[in-house]
Amino acid sequence: MSRKIRRKIDTMLAGLGIAFVFTAVLLGASIGIYIQMPMALFGVLLMEAGVWGLAQKILPSDRHYSRLREEGNHMLDLVRDLNAAAIAKDLGNEDAKRFQATLEKMHESVVTMSELAALEDGAKLPATDDQSDSNI
Repeated sequence: MSRKIRRKIDTMLAGLGIAFVFTAVLLGASIGIYIQMPMALFGVLLMEAGVWGLAQKILPSDRHYSRLREEGNHMLDLVRDLNAAAIAKDLGNEDAKRFQATLEKMHESVVTMSELAALEDGAKLPATDDQSDSNI
């Protein structure tokens, strides 16, 4: 399901929740408190469901390359680490070991991303030459 549709569902849930709360308040004089309170509570719950983005969490994602996405997120974390290591190195708080270690992790991550680039969810990684040599 498209992200736009899930966002619209979240927005509609919030709007519907607001409508329930307003209806409970406006009809407060003509309906009893035993109907008004559950109606307002249901409206608040609908608003919270929209605000929390429950449609995003409940409805299925249309992503087919989630492992590549996870590795990309890992790379972004490494970029942050590299920045922190470079700043610490420039300030003289650390030597270049952390910076070099982070660079090596980034290179490994790029290799992993190249392996995952066309690999859909549920598929297995193809055997590389290094792995096939070690099995002999």
